[in-house]
Amino acid sequence: MPERNKKQLIPAVDDFYIDAKGRTRWLANDALGELLKQLYAFLVIGNYEESHAARYPRLAHAISRYPESILLLKEEDRLQEIPGVSKIISGIIGELLETGTCRKMKEGDEFFTPPPKTVLELVEIPRLGAKTAKKLFQEHGIDSLAALQVAARNGSLEKIEGIGKAMVAAVLQFGK
Repeated sequence: MPERNKKQLIPAVDDFYIDAKGRTRWLANDALGELLKQLYAFLVIGNYEESHAARYPRLAHAISRYPESILLLKEEDRLQEIPGVSKIISGIIGELLETGTCRKMKEGDEFFTPPPKTVLELVEIPRLGAKTAKKLFQEHGIDSLAALQVAARNGSLEKIEGIGKAMVAAVLQFGK
């Protein structure tokens, strides 16, 4: 396999592995799937219409298991062959593949003002999902891992409904 720059977001078109079920899985598809899950979390945290954001995790799953490389499909202008990929979604996928982000995450639209990108640090903590991160951001102004850890250390995090001692401990341990 060719040597790559460590900063490259998406693996090469020919990078693959065989999963436990004997299926060929493409690393680029897995990487795009992770970016789509991040997009979902970002949109939910920023109060985007959740029913619209919900398409991205479903799409992430479908793409991660698609039998062809997403990079090859993009190169051949065949992204819309994937179930659930419209012309608009294929544009978002193209942006994610090329830059690791998309217009929705930078500019928003008439329905959505993007939160700071640091809110994505919240969902990196195991068992802290997009809806909890939304609550932390929207209701308590917690917009980063640093702010979350301050809230955990000063005792204000455990006062938030739905946050227990186990989550506070997970926050304090995260990144150590």
